[in-house]
Amino acid sequence: MPIEEPELNRMAGNPWRQPVPPTCPACGYNLTGVPSARCPECGRRFHRRELEQRARELSMEATRLKDVNELPRVGLWTGGVGLALLGLGVLSGFRTAAGLAGVVLSVVTLGFGASVFRILRLPDWMIAELPSRPNYPLGVSVACLGLLLLILSLVTA
Repeated sequence: MPIEEPELNRMAGNPWRQPVPPTCPACGYNLTGVPSARCPECGRRFHRRELEQRARELSMEATRLKDVNELPRVGLWTGGVGLALLGLGVLSGFRTAAGLAGVVLSVVTLGFGASVFRILRLPDWMIAELPSRPNYPLGVSVACLGLLLLILSLVTA
């Protein structure tokens, strides 16, 4: 009977050193203590290197999203500045420059608003451990502000 990879790792004294537990790449099942290289939930075969890579990626993404609502808040300010610049540009006769600045700021605002949805890349158990819950209405509002700014900028220019 051949010895499978997890058993070899245990025998070699190669413990799991990632900050995130090993999870199945297909279904997200927690594979801690699973004695074979097959997920008991979905049946997918896996390799330790694949699990370590996934754990590193999840850990980095969770670190980036720790303050998940901060970027949409910044997006509110960015969109507000864009609307103000657009209004000032129209009133002062610099329509083209104001339209160009509005387009740039609208793209940034859209990105800030959509950033709250990046959290959906994380498994549910990891989202539950984040210090703050994502504010989806804020993200949608900021993204809509970015779209409004883009439309007004294109019409103005």
